[in-house]
Amino acid sequence: MSEFIEKVLAKNVLFTNMPLDIEIKEKGFKGIYKSILYEYNIDLNLAKIGMPIHKGAYIKIPREVTLSVKAYSKNNLYLFNSLVYGIGKESSVRFLIITVPDEIYRVQRRNYVRIPLCEEGFFSIKREFNLKNNENLEQNEKYRFVTKDFSAGGAAIVTKKQLSIGDKILINMKLKDEVVLENIEAEVVREIGQTQFEDNIYGIKFIGITGNLEKELVRFVFKWEIGNVKNNNS
Repeated sequence: MSEFIEKVLAKNVLFTNMPLDIEIKEKGFKGIYKSILYEYNIDLNLAKIGMPIHKGAYIKIPREVTLSVKAYSKNNLYLFNSLVYGIGKESSVRFLIITVPDEIYRVQRRNYVRIPLCEEGFFSIKREFNLKNNENLEQNEKYRFVTKDFSAGGAAIVTKKQLSIGDKILINMKLKDEVVLENIEAEVVREIGQTQFEDNIYGIKFIGITGNLEKELVRFVFKWEIGNVKNNNS
């Protein structure tokens, strides 16, 4: 299993009661402490978090101390650097006020290694034709794409066609003339952005591929990954 790291907007992923780990490297406060996200003000870029506790006592961390924060959701880990903005208390609850950047890093665990790969292909949108009538496939709209990266589980593709998350498409392409993908179903799972030419970039996930094809794709990716390493070292 590999990791995928990308920048995301903090306002879209941080939520109340999110578990936190706070790492402090400054002398006198050095350590990693458990905390929780009480409140996040997206307008001020400030968050109230639980006051760290060590050996049963609150650690009063002064302003401007640097923090490395890890925030946990069910499937992802979020990372960002922060500064202590202040200390507060509401009723009997003590908290730190810390800064939150607009963008933070999301770390996703992935089952497949991704490799940089530029290959052309075309796709049809699944809803545009009846799967029971494959002989009419040639009459349906085809959209060109180019891959940016590839794994046995999916790819990042560049296309002029506008898609939405959840769209189902059928992929057709050749991988270096070694593996042929013909009408392989995939789902759009991420809108990555646009190129400088305003083409759209999407992350897609393959759906329902056979065990044999999956093994073939894993072997292909492994072969090209090793080739890339050798080229970089030569």
